[in-house]
Amino acid sequence: MENSSKKVLVVEDDTSLLNMLTDKLSLLGFRALKAEDGKKAIDIVLREGPDLIFLDLLIPEVDGYQVLQTVRSHGDPKVSSTPVIVLSNLWSDKDILRAKSLRVSEYYVKAQTDLEEVFKKAQEILGKNGEAV
Repeated sequence: MENSSKKVLVVEDDTSLLNMLTDKLSLLGFRALKAEDGKKAIDIVLREGPDLIFLDLLIPEVDGYQVLQTVRSHGDPKVSSTPVIVLSNLWSDKDILRAKSLRVSEYYVKAQTDLEEVFKKAQEILGKNGEAV
């Protein structure tokens, strides 16, 4: 499949949602990577260099904001410019503005979002042929 070289990291501590998201990404032809906490997410980002990150903000070990801060402040431009789609239950303006100040590509509130919309956004970010836009 054309997207198979594109890596998408899903950072989510809800195991059923994590598996559902990664299964769907695999069906779309992406190489899906999993992290259940922020510490593991940072390790995977630095080791694997994903092309896109789906990030929950309320995660164990290191929260999503700290993961974002670590990614954005990294010295390698490929790492610091990695597109990030936030999928969170945090919905206050303060939370959304804080995430957007860390240059997220999109912010979705889980309870108010059709996941098909999220997958379409991921495909848009990575391009139809899997090339980052």
